[in-house]
Amino acid sequence: MNAIDGLDTERAAVYLARARFGIGLALLASPGVAAKIWAGREWDGRGARLFARTTGVREAALGAGASIAIGQGSGGGDWVSMLAVSDAGDAVVSLLTPGLPVRARLIGVFAAASAVVHLKLARDLAAAEAR
Repeated sequence: MNAIDGLDTERAAVYLARARFGIGLALLASPGVAAKIWAGREWDGRGARLFARTTGVREAALGAGASIAIGQGSGGGDWVSMLAVSDAGDAVVSLLTPGLPVRARLIGVFAAASAVVHLKLARDLAAAEAR
């Protein structure tokens, strides 16, 4: 089955999971940059760095867990579905929190699209694992 531009579902899911792991590491390494990109200059300081680092830990853990589970051929769909849930949460918060800059709204739209992609991959992985 083609998931994304000719990639099979498993390979696409592994690439995305590894990208999430990398994003998590980047958030841990440069939390101030990440916070400014997401929420603008208003979110400068220790609180913003704390938020970015905690998000980085989440991304790295979920990305690593998904990648490992997919590689083992067991539970990958569950892990990828949790990536979808975290993206959906990010989308809701980014789109509904009053006073955020436009860039945060755009990231919210991107997070919503990512949630849909991850949910489709999770479903396809779970079906493949069930076979």
